[in-house]
Amino acid sequence: MYIYILRCEYDSLYTGIAVDLEKRIRQHLGLIKGGAKYTRSHPLKYIEAVWFTDSDSDARKMEYKLKHLSHNQKEELIASPSLLFKFLPYDIADCKFEYIDSETYNIEFNFMKGQVYDKRNCN
Repeated sequence: MYIYILRCEYDSLYTGIAVDLEKRIRQHLGLIKGGAKYTRSHPLKYIEAVWFTDSDSDARKMEYKLKHLSHNQKEELIASPSLLFKFLPYDIADCKFEYIDSETYNIEFNFMKGQVYDKRNCN
């Protein structure tokens, strides 16, 4: 299961989880049905961070914890993903989370930092 942080319009950050990350991003972009209400009103600009774990339970716990971080804490985590366990509670700090370079997904969806997404340019 993937856990991700998206940068949205107005420099806001959205945290979510997905079994199929590419499909979930397409949903957030409105290319297919099922995106979050938040990303409809705050369009996605960039994929900032992605982690993967085999455990559905661990992914949900991590998502919950990340959603409760302040904006500044999320920015700190985006800048230094290795600080993940600084922000996780002890009960999941021993779990295995793999950081995935989000640049691959940003290239696939034609995202560029600082630019607003235009779904006409999406693959």
